[in-house]
Amino acid sequence: MKSIAVYCGSQLPKTEEFQCMATELGAAMAVKGITLVFGGYNQGLMGLVADGAESGRGRIIGVTIPKFADRGNTKSTWEVITVPDLPERRKKMMELADAYVALPGGFGTLDELTEVLVEGALQMHNKPIGVLNCGNYYDMFFAWRERALAEGLDDRLRADRVDRLLVVKDNVSDLLEGLQQTWEKVQAEAT
Repeated sequence: MKSIAVYCGSQLPKTEEFQCMATELGAAMAVKGITLVFGGYNQGLMGLVADGAESGRGRIIGVTIPKFADRGNTKSTWEVITVPDLPERRKKMMELADAYVALPGGFGTLDELTEVLVEGALQMHNKPIGVLNCGNYYDMFFAWRERALAEGLDDRLRADRVDRLLVVKDNVSDLLEGLQQTWEKVQAEAT
């Protein structure tokens, strides 16, 4: 596993634990030689993940759109790829990554997370999907998912496909270890 797309908020959250986890994730990825692929915005949790990766001299690829690039929110130490719009941004980030991780965020993060979950369920990719559930941030999301299954609004087969790719942890070390194990398992199955 050489690269991870990290989805998270471009705002700075009030909860300090979220801030610390973002920086820790970027730094841990750098130590392991894992390239950070992210939304290319140097603010909020996005900026903290990039700062963490930069502190460990990690490779950083920011994928942005003209509206954001024009604001000067990138750093010269990053590789920056500018694409026309948000759908192309998501597509490019997915292409560049061997795995995906969601940290706390808003609608944009949820959009990115659900896209990789749906594509995993439909077998459009076979890459690990990590959720850093610090502070139980995603508990309501997973409760909603269970309700959708219970109501018959989603089917168990698709859920099982996602579950074999999904790694949900509340700390960075366990998350990265789980992603690596899932990556190795998926690669072994493919050969």
